[in-house]
Amino acid sequence: MSVIRYENIPVSMPRNDFAGKKYIAPANNVSISHSAKTNAYRTFAPNTFPEMRVGGNTDTKITIAFPLCNKFANNVSSADSYNFGSGVFANLTGTGSTDITIGGRTFSGCYLDSLSIDIAPFQAATMSTSFTCTNPPTGLSMLSGLSTGETNMTSKFAYGHFAVLSGADNYSSDIHSSISFSLDLKRTYSYAISKRNAYNVFLDEANKQLQIKATNIKTFINESGALSSFSVDLKNESGEYVLPSGTLSTSSRGRLNAQNLSSSPPNIFIADVTIDEPLL
Repeated sequence: MSVIRYENIPVSMPRNDFAGKKYIAPANNVSISHSAKTNAYRTFAPNTFPEMRVGGNTDTKITIAFPLCNKFANNVSSADSYNFGSGVFANLTGTGSTDITIGGRTFSGCYLDSLSIDIAPFQAATMSTSFTCTNPPTGLSMLSGLSTGETNMTSKFAYGHFAVLSGADNYSSDIHSSISFSLDLKRTYSYAISKRNAYNVFLDEANKQLQIKATNIKTFINESGALSSFSVDLKNESGEYVLPSGTLSTSSRGRLNAQNLSSSPPNIFIADVTIDEPLL
């Protein structure tokens, strides 16, 4: 019996900065969930047991987590290796699909559902992504002889202690222990007669959120919250951007709407601050 080991399953996505090339994601966690939507069909006084009949399309849910590095992106914003498909950050419309290859199997028509980025000192910033893929996968084997072929990656990873913050002094002290950035998207998948796959995909909602842990809160908000802009730029050891400057930010439309302050001896006070910004 063959065993599928992790070193045989590279994960790749198209790259925006070089047409026709794949970005090999240094993934450390991958999950694939594929299902058929069937329903039990029952009739009055049946002569046989209920049948399972088609109740909708099939789709695939894929989650991928990997540390952020700029092995492929350079120090200009136009070369963003993490702009999957038509763009995670720049273009969130329904046309922004991508192909994802896991081992020897390719999943196409993949639309971003959500992503989150966790940043902490002396840890590589990690991106977790979730996609819905509307087309049937191609390729029969999960095994692949491909190798990432990448070396000298250590200095390319973005660590929290290299990050640059701006805007945080409006509501907390200067000492920050962790930051989480998240993007959540809701879509409508439209199906047409004679089409097995999604014919049109519409982006209905897009929401951005930043959660910051710090050592104090300067001023507590009232029932209206508070307008607040915040930005964190991720860089590697050489000072190169991993994502274009300003990608992980809230604009002046962002609203500070949650603050928590807690402590238990002998620990110091820990403040949690949440900023939400609806994009659509």
